Amino acid sequence: MKRTVLFLASLGLAAVAQAATVSYQYGLPISQSTTEISQTGLLGLFDPSLGTLTGATLTYFSAATTTITLTNVAAQNQTARASSSIDVIWDSPLAVLDTLLADQALFFSTGAALSYAPGQSRTFGPLTDATNNSPDLSGILGSLTGVGTFGMHCETLTSITTIGGGGNVRATQDTVGGCGAQITYSYTARVKPPTEVPEPSGLALVGVALAGLGATYRRRNAAK
Repeated sequence: MKRTVLFLASLGLAAVAQAATVSYQYGLPISQSTTEISQTGLLGLFDPSLGTLTGATLTYFSAATTTITLTNVAAQNQTARASSSIDVIWDSPLAVLDTLLADQALFFSTGAALSYAPGQSRTFGPLTDATNNSPDLSGILGSLTGVGTFGMHCETLTSITTIGGGGNVRATQDTVGGCGAQITYSYTARVKPPTEVPEPSGLALVGVALAGLGATYRRRNAAK
């Protein structure tokens, strides 16, 4: 009976431990600033004192907002449109992670080509774009285990292209962008050995013994 109670108690503790997770993040929700940006954030390593690491999911994000203005500086009508792109370059001082990080790209467009009279300007926006990546971390779990943090860094390269206009349509833009990341660890928690639970039969024997001692004490007091 005692073994059955201990076995059931240990099963209950194990079931609770299997669902444990812990997460770290920075830069979320994304805060945008004028490009070009160069941002570094820190994420926590998995603390082995929590238990045994079984998996990890990293997601890193980038987003940007731009406003594009096209102006015809020619003496005659011009037809043009424009597109803009932002390369978001990621790296990490954690070498095994750095090889898994991919650059991201954000895109913006003023849409179909439009006709511009001499001196005419049009403004488009705000235009927004965002993206995220989640690399496979299954092969580097050991490198993510330890006490402390690891860094992730992003920076941007922004470009704008005018299509049409004969070189006489000028394009300007105001752009802000930002990045952030989150990592979630799943693990099996360390649990204390189960405490022995007295069997019901043992508790009954203790009760009988105490009752007997009480009866003996009462008889002795009556005989005095």
